[in-house]
Amino acid sequence: MDPPPITKRVYLDVEWGTNKDGTTTATEMGRLVIGLYGTVMPKTVDNFATLCASNAYAGTTFYRVLSDFSIQGGAIGDPSGKTGRSALEDGKSFEPDNYNIQHTKTGLVSMVNGPGGVDSRFFINCNDQGGWGDDRYAAFGIVEEGLDVIKKIEKVPVSPPKNSPKTPVKITASGVL
Repeated sequence: MDPPPITKRVYLDVEWGTNKDGTTTATEMGRLVIGLYGTVMPKTVDNFATLCASNAYAGTTFYRVLSDFSIQGGAIGDPSGKTGRSALEDGKSFEPDNYNIQHTKTGLVSMVNGPGGVDSRFFINCNDQGGWGDDRYAAFGIVEEGLDVIKKIEKVPVSPPKNSPKTPVKITASGVL
């Protein structure tokens, strides 16, 4: 099955090394360019693109890193990753368009489900074996540039049991291309 057409592109700039106490030893990891599937996921893509366009992801982190599985980030307003804020006026979660896109590709980007649906949190597949996400998570885009950045993120030291990076992996900027 062919992937859906890309209707819009956004970016996330990523750095590693700004310590939790505010001291900086930051290293730029690079830019993720994400192609969005707006034809098949219009509401979900609009949410993500709006958050990127307003630079709302700046300052959020990749709060969970599961090497060779997925990286999770984008919890606007909650560094723990338990909740996020959508682009809707009230920031509430919403039901995504559908769950039709299969998780069979490295770099596939999906929304994290929470109480009431999806918000700002997302994850990126780190392998082609993401079938665990099928029919459960709304895939809405694909990393077109920056797979090397994903590999760098996968290698950061993490703290069990939540696999949160010991030193934050931060999104420093986001936008629409």
